[in-house]
Amino acid sequence: MSLRRILKLLGAFLMSQGVSVVTQLLVPPIFLHRYPHGVEMYGEWIALTAAVSYLATLHSGIQTYGNNQMTLHYNRGEIREFRIVQSSTMRLMLVNFLVAGGLGLVILRVPVAHWMGLRYIGARAAALTLFLFVLRLVAGWFFNFVSNSYQVIGELHRGLVWQNLQRLAAMLLLAGFLWERASFPVLALTQLASMVAFAAIVMVELRFRARVLLPSFRYGGLRDMLAVLKPGAYYMLFGLGGFLCWQGPVLVIEKILGPAAVAIFALTRVVFNVSRQLLSILSSSLSQETINLIARRSWGQLRRIYDLSERVVLLLDSGLAVGTLLACPFLLSVWLHKRGLYDPGVCMLMAAISAVMGIREHKYTFQRQSNRHQGVAKVCFVAYMGTILAGALTMRFWGVDGYLGSWLIAELAITTYVIRQNLKLFPSEFLPSLAPLPRAAGLLLFAFGAAAWPAWHDGAWPLYQVALVALAGTLLLLAISYFVFGVREVQAVFENRLRRRFALRQS
Repeated sequence: MSLRRILKLLGAFLMSQGVSVVTQLLVPPIFLHRYPHGVEMYGEWIALTAAVSYLATLHSGIQTYGNNQMTLHYNRGEIREFRIVQSSTMRLMLVNFLVAGGLGLVILRVPVAHWMGLRYIGARAAALTLFLFVLRLVAGWFFNFVSNSYQVIGELHRGLVWQNLQRLAAMLLLAGFLWERASFPVLALTQLASMVAFAAIVMVELRFRARVLLPSFRYGGLRDMLAVLKPGAYYMLFGLGGFLCWQGPVLVIEKILGPAAVAIFALTRVVFNVSRQLLSILSSSLSQETINLIARRSWGQLRRIYDLSERVVLLLDSGLAVGTLLACPFLLSVWLHKRGLYDPGVCMLMAAISAVMGIREHKYTFQRQSNRHQGVAKVCFVAYMGTILAGALTMRFWGVDGYLGSWLIAELAITTYVIRQNLKLFPSEFLPSLAPLPRAAGLLLFAFGAAAWPAWHDGAWPLYQVALVALAGTLLLLAISYFVFGVREVQAVFENRLRRRFALRQS
């Protein structure tokens, strides 16, 4: 187990989190305050973004499987197999480029504004914006494939740095043009330009730093393409499930409740996504080391990583979810200067969903890196499709709360299934313990029960009081979790590593 590699990835993901936080905190206020009908315009921008996201499923699965399989082959010394997977993935990418391009041209000819119920953007501008989003998505497929291929040589952190720089550049361009009240097509064009520019930069660096990673069409044939396509299709199915989870509700809420409800839902989700990203960072920082251990079949070390990382995730899970819930009136007031957007029911359900997702995302890391994702992909697709159908019915009676209730049930079902699949990843003599999970469930029930009364009343409290209660609740839950989940052992591991490194330097 390489603590140095884990820490490098952790640093890259922390940088990514910083970019995400800045993006999510900077862009919405500019929309809300610089554009006429700012809330509604932001809702329609989110809806347009969501409408094209389904195309990501055309290739994201193939790319994920290809990068993982290339890493497994390369670390086992199977260079020819590595080349075949690389070439097959590139050929499939070319096919998907053509399909996406065709769909983009169709978008220019159909009344998307009317179909989506858009009220504040013209029909031609809506179609052109979606077309540019498609081109940006196609460029993003290639950029993500070449930048993520650094995983093969154990330098995934470097690829993530390039991704972070691209997102930062795209965000700054977007913010600048938003400030000038640019049209939606111009905003979409800035995102496409930044993606193309950074794809070219990474290709130049690969030529000088790691020529083995340069994309090639020279190896393999149709049979090899099909060998990548079949397991990659399950990642595509998982990506489609992700579309149903993240963009699907935006489109349904836009159609049933209108753009103002979309804005409330999306902005509240941003608050909890930002807080949960810390857990995602911790889980994702294990990806490089996890796939290397699976390639070498080092099950004892893999179980060790699984156990220690689980303790850290459970330490933070309840504190982040409930602390964010209690802080919501303060965060919405400081961030958007619109405290009236706070809805205690929406925030309570979103906090519960965030807590469950934090655990599920950690468990799924091990399925994804081992390319044993087929069952999870099917379950996620069915669960999120059921969420959309059930939510479309329940939100007619209970508004956004109705949809969130359906989503929470789906997340509980998916998490249960992923945990069971994790056990099949390990040989019987290395099975991880399930003992921490009942304790986590009990702690979450206690935490949400204790937070219910202040969550329903702190919308009217002074902001300093809201912040103090949120901080006190977070610290209390962190202290309880530290002892409940035995985090002292994780602390001892880091302390021992640091002592040994310091002793080596002294000698």
